[in-house]
Amino acid sequence: MPHEPSGDHELAELFRDFAATTGSRAPLYADISEAIASDPRSHIRGLLNNAPGPQRRPVLFLAAVHHLVLKHPNSPLAQRFPSVTGRAHQREARVADLLRDLNDFCREFSQDIAALVSTRHTQTNDVSRSAILRLALAHHPVTTDSALIDIGCSAGLNLHLDAYYCTYTAENRSWTAAAGNLNAPSLHCSVRATEQPSVEIGRFTRRTGFDPLPIDVHSEDASWLLACVWPDQLDRISRLTSAIDWAKRHPVDLRRADALSALDDVATFHDEHLTIINSWVLSYLSEGDQHAYRTRLEELGRHRNFTWVYLEQPSTTQALAHDKGLANDPKRSEHTAVTRIDWVDGSSHTHHLGIMHPHGYWFHPSSPAAT
Repeated sequence: MPHEPSGDHELAELFRDFAATTGSRAPLYADISEAIASDPRSHIRGLLNNAPGPQRRPVLFLAAVHHLVLKHPNSPLAQRFPSVTGRAHQREARVADLLRDLNDFCREFSQDIAALVSTRHTQTNDVSRSAILRLALAHHPVTTDSALIDIGCSAGLNLHLDAYYCTYTAENRSWTAAAGNLNAPSLHCSVRATEQPSVEIGRFTRRTGFDPLPIDVHSEDASWLLACVWPDQLDRISRLTSAIDWAKRHPVDLRRADALSALDDVATFHDEHLTIINSWVLSYLSEGDQHAYRTRLEELGRHRNFTWVYLEQPSTTQALAHDKGLANDPKRSEHTAVTRIDWVDGSSHTHHLGIMHPHGYWFHPSSPAAT
């Protein structure tokens, strides 16, 4: 059943809100989004209506444009992208000139953009989140071997979370910790705490990822992952490229399934312990599907021991168990919350571990709490 198209005013507000929240982290995308929102005659906004409702977000449209820019690096618009030129975007550039280049590009490639937003979805699953996932799993290390399962895995890059060489530094520089394989891609996370956290985790006996559109790192589809990274953030692009190279040499089991169907498959696993991870995946589900996902995990927990770690934004995943103080604060609910739930012998134990930068640059642990 086709999704109801959004009105032009609603689409303009989506781009305007995105511009307001990303200026410091993605200045080029902020300028593009503001230009799209402010142009009264923009034909560009309507292209986003080709996306299914849950995916109808500026980041998907921008990823589609980025994907095409990387394929056409000599276009005037491409010359504004740091991912093409290696030069930082200058926000003092005239918006009228930017809008002209953007309009020309989107007219030329309108069919390609429409096809991408209608068939693709946002699939970064930023590899730097693996550093936070390691901290969450090290909070109470599982002593038995475990199956690692990433639902909404994209290309399965976070299934290598134990291999990446992660370094952690106190914000005040009072301590440094490290773990992982020195020969693997390196990640760094600043921890806003004076006490050094544990970084050691258990062993994984298998690695399985589920995604509606799993990406084969050996195929041209891997370029979509690069397109989903914001073009101003060259450090993220570099890390992603390294992680893709690592994944090519260390294959994992990737399966095509949506989040709910994946749990049906997971229920058949016979491993002694399951470790299930989600990172910025559930916010793309409807609230009803979020409730269903949580309910199925609760049903699984009645007869299986497993650990569920999710890195999700409280304001867009209200069906999940979040720290009430965080969820009820309009400003703090926009952060990414780090939550771990352990099911042991039919009982659940929830740990609200803290908040993080959505791309893993920093982690702010909360006081230990379990319910």
